[in-house]
Amino acid sequence: MRDKSKGIVSWPEDERPREMLLSKGPEALSDAALLAILLRTGRKGQNAIELARELIERFGGFAGLLAARSEDILQVKGIGKAKIAQILAAMEIVKRQSRQPLAKANIIQNPDALYAYLKTAMQNLLREEFRVFHLNRSKHLIAEDTLFRGTVDESAIYTREVIDAALRRKASALIFAHNHPNAPAQASDEDLALTVELVKGCKTVQIAVLDHIVIGQDGFLSMRRSHPELFM
Repeated sequence: MRDKSKGIVSWPEDERPREMLLSKGPEALSDAALLAILLRTGRKGQNAIELARELIERFGGFAGLLAARSEDILQVKGIGKAKIAQILAAMEIVKRQSRQPLAKANIIQNPDALYAYLKTAMQNLLREEFRVFHLNRSKHLIAEDTLFRGTVDESAIYTREVIDAALRRKASALIFAHNHPNAPAQASDEDLALTVELVKGCKTVQIAVLDHIVIGQDGFLSMRRSHPELFM
């Protein structure tokens, strides 16, 4: 029987997370055990699995951890530069994997790929972010820019910044997305007014605005679907 007060290295080999993963596959491991493999070690009086469990509980699962800021993760005792680097690298791999299909498919013909990425990348953010997706003529993703990060109910998006970024990227079309932290996916009057301003400004340089998506705790809202008149 294993002694939880000791490090994982003292456990029977077939109970250690890394050995279990190799012998039984990753699906056999708990969330805490998977994260413990990344962490490798715990802290004094707490093994890697216990530290991993603390992280998961503190941030509300992998989704919350994926959206957490590095400075918040570093507040957890036992998380230093090496561990935060491992966590951030793993999270970035997840984000890039979910974004990869956007560069290979017509986003307008395959919107589910974009919605899946936005759910992964933005649904659990604690602060509001405004992102711009730059598309080429084939409606494939060229680049993604985060033009604003702020507190809840605070916004400062300038049309000129959006246009300048699009011209630098040589984009022919744009999709906007922003999140409502801890709120439903509904377009506020301010969201609608901003969309009108952005569409109008982008028209002056022959750049099409294809959609503005609001991500909330209950899902997402496509303004193209709910308010098509804004994009005329």
